[in-house]
Amino acid sequence: MPNTLEPQTLKLVNRALEVLKGKVKNDNCPRCEVFDWSVDAIAIDTIPIEGVPAHMPLSYFPGRILVLQIVCKNCGYTMFHNLNALGLAVPPER
Repeated sequence: MPNTLEPQTLKLVNRALEVLKGKVKNDNCPRCEVFDWSVDAIAIDTIPIEGVPAHMPLSYFPGRILVLQIVCKNCGYTMFHNLNALGLAVPPER
């Protein structure tokens, strides 16, 4: 299957995978133990929550978390790595 990522996205994904190689001990899927992944860089829309029990505040500013999404092609297990924590994203303005 041909690579469908844009060149700049592919560069980011490859760099993130390089960083993770120095941090991750096992690259096999934790659910099915297969090594066959689909990888993409995405942004997840977020809404902050607060309190106990948790609820959405009356007013808020939605945000986005920039992540590397990794999906097992065998079982569908999905994990995310925060690109800001990996040093590969511009921190959000506060």
